[in-house]
Amino acid sequence: MSNTLYPVFLKLEKLALLIIGGGSIALEKLESVVANSPRVSIKLVAKEILPEVKVLKRTFPDLILYERAYETNDFRDVQLVIAAVDNVALAEQIQKDAHDCNLLVNIADKPELSDFYLGSIVKKGTLKIAISTNGKSPTINNRIREILVDTIPDEMDEVLDNMHNIRNQLKGDFNLKTKELNKSKTQYLNDNKEKAKPSDLEIEKLIKVTKNVQKRANIYLAIIGVMILSGVLGIIIYNFNLSQDIQVFLNKDGHVFYWMLLVGFLAEIVAGSMGMGYGVICTSILLLLNVPPPVISASIHSAESFTTAAGSFSHYKLGNVNRKMVWILFPVAIIGSIVGALTLSHYGEYYAHIVKPIIACYTLYLGVNILKNAFKGEKEISLKSKKKTNLRVLGFVGGFIDSFAGGGWGPLVTGTLIKEGRTPRYVVGSSTIAKFLLTITSATTFIFTIGIHHWNIVLGLLLGGVFTAPFSAMLTSKLPTKKMFVVVGTLVIVMSLISILKTLL
Repeated sequence: MSNTLYPVFLKLEKLALLIIGGGSIALEKLESVVANSPRVSIKLVAKEILPEVKVLKRTFPDLILYERAYETNDFRDVQLVIAAVDNVALAEQIQKDAHDCNLLVNIADKPELSDFYLGSIVKKGTLKIAISTNGKSPTINNRIREILVDTIPDEMDEVLDNMHNIRNQLKGDFNLKTKELNKSKTQYLNDNKEKAKPSDLEIEKLIKVTKNVQKRANIYLAIIGVMILSGVLGIIIYNFNLSQDIQVFLNKDGHVFYWMLLVGFLAEIVAGSMGMGYGVICTSILLLLNVPPPVISASIHSAESFTTAAGSFSHYKLGNVNRKMVWILFPVAIIGSIVGALTLSHYGEYYAHIVKPIIACYTLYLGVNILKNAFKGEKEISLKSKKKTNLRVLGFVGGFIDSFAGGGWGPLVTGTLIKEGRTPRYVVGSSTIAKFLLTITSATTFIFTIGIHHWNIVLGLLLGGVFTAPFSAMLTSKLPTKKMFVVVGTLVIVMSLISILKTLL
């Protein structure tokens, strides 16, 4: 028998539904209906009603229960009937009574007696896809639904909103609107097809988007930084005759300011090329210079407050932000960063001999991961994780580690979400905004806990990135990404091992 059904989406909340039966089958049908239309008016009639069905009554006030045998009067003032009974003779009688009242009826597990079927529903925001096997196999229905849920990206709802806005802005007759909308849809679909190597293309898109955003951010930072800092420093130095004090400031702590200029430059090149690694590079080098762990994290987050602000603004302007993802990530990331900063501030100085090797081991782990990414085979790269990571747990852990270890948000959070098969542009944009918010929170927490006595490091990192930003942007556009992964991963591993050995010897 061919499937002659014509799929129709009903506004069930405008209709009244009668369900006959109160067992497990009725519970299954009831849960399916209320999950898609929670405000639908339902009358359920059965001699015996399961306790689970009665529990649903508390959540859905429009559900009315009658614990008795059904009567022909029950068909009054309803538009659809679902018979969830095991008795075939009773099901046939319900069908006859429903047809006598000119009502459509669905008989559970009896497709030949049904006028309509309840399909498995795929939901992605406002997108709904109904699946029907003509009543032959609910198992296949559910399996196909699971596949589609995993395959369709979470950002589909934003695509639909954009298409809706485009349609509302179009003027002209129906044919003209259809033609213009087809152009927009074709452009979107062309961006997502020909994925013989899905993860390869996603990584290329990530790198391309990151480079473009980083270039814009670098240009903004360079112009603003040069103008403001040059003007302010010039006025201050001239008016207060601070040239001697500045010389002392630059030479304090073993000329660490000049080292930080170099570190800021190198970290800027890495971040511009790979979209991650700024904190890992800075932390590894500062550990080698015997800088206390709390000062390391505080310095890095103070400097990053400026770069992540520019990057967040650029991503927002380019439309690379999934607002839902940001709203899930940033609250828990902020909590994690506060906990991490307070933990490091309390234990980092008194237990530096323990904290330093812990942080060094973590940067060693990140270095191995970076190096492993450079040598992944095509088959390994193309695999997508079917299991989605809990965003709240990931955001909290990422915020804590980033604040405690001085970096790691990019490799952990951004890397994990991309490996799951999420759209790279939305992952990068959303995680960048969450990173900016946790960076501000972390820097503020450190200021109130350990004070401000690391300005030579902060200014070195900031100026090293700001003044060299335009040049690093031009350089990163010519650097091969795979070789950058190898070089950076190797450097991080070597520096981490040296830091571990220094603390143990």
